[in-house]
Formats: sequence, structure tokens, C-alpha cells
Amino acid sequence: MAKKNRTYRRYPIGFKQQAVGRMKAGENVSALARELGIDRSLFYIWSRQIEGRPYGSEPCELPDRRDQRIQELEAKIADLEGALGRKGQELDFFDTALRTIAEIRQKRSGSGETASTEKSECAPSRKAN
Repeated sequence: MAKKNRTYRRYPIGFKQQAVGRMKAGENVSALARELGIDRSLFYIWSRQIEGRPYGSEPCELPDRRDQRIQELEAKIADLEGALGRKGQELDFFDTALRTIAEIRQKRSGSGETASTEKSECAPSRKAN
């Protein structure tokens, strides 16, 4: 495959800024590219360069300490809410289990029959002399 001979042209920063300014003002990028005789992708590259961010990344900003702290606290809140939800589920599980056990015990002891041994009458209190 034969390579095309391309000539790269350097554009002054003022020209780039004016072109990007027109693009951001809402002009049609394709029409603007035809008018200036450049490839339309250059507008987006120049725009990123002017904003100080590398190709394909978000605007370059130093991380704000407060924003980081807010994110940390939101993550901590989410963890605590999850733990609280799990504890609530455990509580419901054990509550249900205890009720079931109590019902089983009541069914076993509540047959209505007399006990196998009768209660002894009150024995006279004896004291050692």
C-alpha cells in the first residue's frame, strides 16, 4: 500500500483560537473547515489543546480536597447503609427463627394431658433441732 505524501502545516495560535471560538459559537464545523481549508478534526484537537487537556481526556483540573472528602464520606455512608440493611435482615431472620421455635415448643407441651408425675403437696417445713 503506497503512502500519500502529506505536508503538515503549522497554524499560528491566534488562528487556532479564532477557529475554535467560531466553532464554540455554534458555527457548523464542516462548513467552517471547508471555508478555512482544513480538516474538521483539527477543531476538536485544537479545542482540547487550548483547554489544556490531552487527547480524549476530561478537562485538566487539580483535584479539590473538599470534593475528595465528599466522595470518601459518600462511600462510607453507602457502606454503612449496606451494613445496616444486612443487620436488619439478620434481625428479621432470627426473630422469625425464635418465633418458630417458640411455636414448636408450645405445640409439644400444650397437649392437654396430665403430667407423668403429680405435684407433691406442700411438705411441712422441717427444721433441724
